Amino acid sequence: MVKIYSIVYNQEQIVEHEKYFNKIKTIKERSYLFEYPCIIDIIDNYNVQEEYLGIFSHKFPFKTGLFKKKLYWLLENNPDFDIYGLCPQYNLKGKYLDFTEKVHPGFKKIFYPLCKDLGLDVNEPEYVIYSNFVVMKTHIYKDYVNSVIKPAIYLLETKYKDLAWKDSHYKGLSKDQLKLYTGLDYYPMFTFVLERLLNMYINNNKFKFKQLT
Repeated sequence: MVKIYSIVYNQEQIVEHEKYFNKIKTIKERSYLFEYPCIIDIIDNYNVQEEYLGIFSHKFPFKTGLFKKKLYWLLENNPDFDIYGLCPQYNLKGKYLDFTEKVHPGFKKIFYPLCKDLGLDVNEPEYVIYSNFVVMKTHIYKDYVNSVIKPAIYLLETKYKDLAWKDSHYKGLSKDQLKLYTGLDYYPMFTFVLERLLNMYINNNKFKFKQLT
């Protein structure tokens, strides 16, 4: 029914689902896209036969509390939805995009025109949803990657390149860790723009969505 991959950055990381090793370490390899090259590779080159697909960060169970047994119980007891949101929620009261602009200044300068280029209407999402904290019907996941993520990356690397390379002011890994894992000195805007496109894709297509956390 469900196929789930967990993206790891070294082979020693322990995960509950099938391990996918992210070997990308340099800017030339597009490390600035973080886990999106992994997602694209799975969609393009892995013959997923299951009805549903999830591609998780290795931190997923620790950030959500959804270890394998509980996750599968929730999915089995909430059948017939197209997409399941699994990201922890924040009390943003319909101000998710405003909040994003506040923590990542310059976000809206890219996001609104990019959505227009992609043919997506912009609206304030009801839920916080990230690509690596979601389970979708496999055919929908494929369409999302091919019709939204791939063209968005192309535009971010060309038309919006200068804006996309601005410092997002995100403080995740330490500077030393970030440099070691990605060759980057700071987090650019790419992934923070990309992960918010999923909300627009869901709302524009009126998929049956269920938030499980």
